[in-house]
Amino acid sequence: MTGAASFVRDRAAVLLLAATVVAVPLAFDPWGWAAFGPIKWMALTTLGFGAVAAAAARRELRVHGPSALGWLVFLGWGLVAAIVAVDPFHAWAGTPDRHLGLLAWFFFALLFFAAQGIASPGDVRTVLRAAAVAAAGIGIYVLLELAGTAPIELATNTDRPGGPFGTPAYLGAAGAALLPVVLGAAGDGLGSARWRWVAVGGSVVLAIAVLASGTRAGWIGLGAAAVAAFPAVAPLLRRRPWIPAFGGTALAIILLATPVGGRIGDAFDFDDGTARGRVDEWQVGAAVLAGRPVTGAGFEGYRIVFAEGVDADYEQRYGRRVMPDRAHNGLLDVGVTMGIPGMVVYAAGAVWLIGRGIAAIRTRRAWLAGLGAGVIGYLVQQQFLFPITEFDPVFWILAGILVAATPGRPPATLRLPPGTWLLAVALAAAAFVAGALDVAADHVAATALEASAAGDHDAALAAADRAAARRPDSIRYGVVAATVAAVPGTPDAFEAARERLGDALDLSPLDPVLRAEDATLLLRLATRIRSSTTLQEATNAWAGLVADDPHHAQYRLEYGIALAFGGNTPGAEREWLAAANLAPDSAAPPTNLAVLYLDAGNAEAASAQIDRLHSLDPFNPALPELERRLAELKPY
Repeated sequence: MTGAASFVRDRAAVLLLAATVVAVPLAFDPWGWAAFGPIKWMALTTLGFGAVAAAAARRELRVHGPSALGWLVFLGWGLVAAIVAVDPFHAWAGTPDRHLGLLAWFFFALLFFAAQGIASPGDVRTVLRAAAVAAAGIGIYVLLELAGTAPIELATNTDRPGGPFGTPAYLGAAGAALLPVVLGAAGDGLGSARWRWVAVGGSVVLAIAVLASGTRAGWIGLGAAAVAAFPAVAPLLRRRPWIPAFGGTALAIILLATPVGGRIGDAFDFDDGTARGRVDEWQVGAAVLAGRPVTGAGFEGYRIVFAEGVDADYEQRYGRRVMPDRAHNGLLDVGVTMGIPGMVVYAAGAVWLIGRGIAAIRTRRAWLAGLGAGVIGYLVQQQFLFPITEFDPVFWILAGILVAATPGRPPATLRLPPGTWLLAVALAAAAFVAGALDVAADHVAATALEASAAGDHDAALAAADRAAARRPDSIRYGVVAATVAAVPGTPDAFEAARERLGDALDLSPLDPVLRAEDATLLLRLATRIRSSTTLQEATNAWAGLVADDPHHAQYRLEYGIALAFGGNTPGAEREWLAAANLAPDSAAPPTNLAVLYLDAGNAEAASAQIDRLHSLDPFNPALPELERRLAELKPY
């Protein structure tokens, strides 16, 4: 009986880990506002903690000692960084968009160690089959996207597919790990011809998906995986020379006849292309790290301290339409959140895992070589992206299996205290409840935004408030409620919006997006009620934002508007000139300056700004009135 119970526990852990490998990439919610967010996080945490509970029920875990020590040091320093973080709440819990707080890293470690218990060929085969299913599912989703029949239509600024992740970058990241793993599994790890064909088909459609994604980070990761795996596949290529010939011909056609070649060329454009953008982003991150070298900003804190590394050149080139919250380099991303000590531990762990991957490739066992190549590919691509909860859990499961399967120091046996599995079960239950509430709130938020767009303000506001009430710990729904509340544009509406936004600010008082939204509402309210007290409050709010981020063009513009309403014309001119310098392609600063100079009777200065506006936006609706006023001031 005891043996049967042990078998059930062991098998449950394997099945739940395999389910995690499938659910993390493939879960999506057609009825949600964020279709690829809450549902993935709920599936991941519920299944993952369930797998950890099943593994812990054995009371004994096979743990690789050096990796356990590395995780202990990493998480220990992460705890220090979280305690002194600039955003204490989200340093632990993670933001609603990223979820990458200290608790997420702790969860990754648990998955890594639970996966080290997968040792039998049958159990490994189960996870590899799950990877093949995930690869096939991702590829089929992308094929539907390319055919114009995607399950979820997204309004994006790119025509590149994002698959069941909603973004091409994450699709490329998943491909860098899964494609080598599934190709290796097709070699000898799946146990039947039927499953082998699933792996082959999954590999083909996933390769198409990764190419279509246009994600250079994923391509670089796959290139690194291919180079690392070459010693293992070289004998096969010598026996079947048609394979490299066919592959080389196909690659040449892809490079010449598809957008892939252009994307690769752009990656090496250090003047205006992607390479220049990445280098500039890394320079910003390095500057932030230099200012906070010991503990960084804490997990999820980069969005708050990002401005510390921005200069005028960066703002002029890229602007801040989207507030960056990641450093776009795995090593640097960890550094800006955990300081140099955390970055060093991360680097050491990555190098060590790459070494294990190379050792796995040298075994010449196809499934293990594929696993090693996949781990290498993912770590390499991460240096051009950042850790992501949308796929890192799958990576750590694969890495755990790799560590357990490759030659090296034998694992130690860790005895767990009685009841440990009950704690994991409680965490799984809590994750399910919290995740279900988040999914429900996400659905209600979608309803609120649809009702608001349809003009039913009362229904929209009621729905938005219900969403915020279901997850009061999420700043996402507070922002939705504030956005909906402000729609009527009345003083009462702005007051109501600020009240709802205040709940989000209580959770993250230094968040620059929340602060800017609150300052915007204050300024709108002040201009409606003509209150000098409220105007001064709005002016102070914008002054604080400018002080913290002096190279933010929009902040300078809004601060100038507040000063102008208060009668401080020299101050408004100063801020608008600064905004015009920081945003040379924006029509807003010269429009405001033209009005200011016309009001002051300065025809020459007004004429210069109107000329600039003509060159920037010749169809600007403000131009006729500005030119009329200029003609009255200085007849031609």
